[in-house]
Amino acid sequence: MKKYAAIGLMSVLSFSISSYAATEMAPTNQVQNMPIEQQLAYVAQNKNETVIKRAEALRQLARYPNQNSLVAVARGLKDPSPVIREAAITGSKLYKFEHRWRMLTPLLNDAEFNVRMAATVNLLRNYQTMNVDQKHNFEASYQDLVAYLQRQPDQQLLLADAYRWHGEWKKSEVIYQRLVKIDPKNSQIWLNLSDNYRAQDQDEKALVVLNNAIKQLPQEASLYYAIALTQVRLNQKKSAAESMTIATTLADNNSYYWYLNGVLHQDFDLTVAIASFEKAYLISGSPEQLYALCDIYIRHGNEKADACIADLAKVAPESVIKQLKHNRKE
Repeated sequence: MKKYAAIGLMSVLSFSISSYAATEMAPTNQVQNMPIEQQLAYVAQNKNETVIKRAEALRQLARYPNQNSLVAVARGLKDPSPVIREAAITGSKLYKFEHRWRMLTPLLNDAEFNVRMAATVNLLRNYQTMNVDQKHNFEASYQDLVAYLQRQPDQQLLLADAYRWHGEWKKSEVIYQRLVKIDPKNSQIWLNLSDNYRAQDQDEKALVVLNNAIKQLPQEASLYYAIALTQVRLNQKKSAAESMTIATTLADNNSYYWYLNGVLHQDFDLTVAIASFEKAYLISGSPEQLYALCDIYIRHGNEKADACIADLAKVAPESVIKQLKHNRKE
């Protein structure tokens, strides 16, 4: 999906938070009338709330990565409460790695063990994209995490994930294969095992794992989604579209599944593709999915194109609208 805007960390952190200064003493009815992400950001920063409520709000903000949320998360990472700091780490997970690296690396040396481990896990997911210096500076934290997890019988899935993210494929595979025998109804184990093969460019093996998984969990939408992505990588595009359709049937309210279903059907069934984009936007209301809908309308001369562009113009920069109109002329 094309992105028409990006959040710049430094500009956001230096952003005047007058909107929050104005709402720190906002009446309850005003807060309740705010969009959900603004309510969460308000609660996360409201020191009159309990630590438990503020922490939960920060965790929920992980679903809404925008400027207001980022201000709340950045403040939470510096909060005196370790519970708040740990929750803010969770709230940061959808921001770009370069931003999270700047925000979270100070917490790798936090006085609280749980905070250090949470920051380590958060950054470890992007280990393969770290540069040489980052990997060097991160290694001690990784070794501390692994040493801890090796002593925790109930944390073996996370240990396998840690090995996978670090590129220790054989170590992670041994644990995944053991766990999938112990708990074959756990979809996350199957998905992570398939990811272990994907990371090694062994998509055929990944597909075998996922096909075995759906024998155990035939109603698990995330498995069909993973199968579709694997089939795309194997250039099995028609099969991928069929798998994605099953995923949307099993998870009818997942807007991203519907969006991807539209992408995959464009070359096979335009009617299905357009209907999928429409449903994706109907569910999410997100500007990104509205853009995708307008784009397919324009490229195929749909009569709804002008109305779609008019709606998009209310939330998107003028440059985006010009580009869409340019695409229609070509």
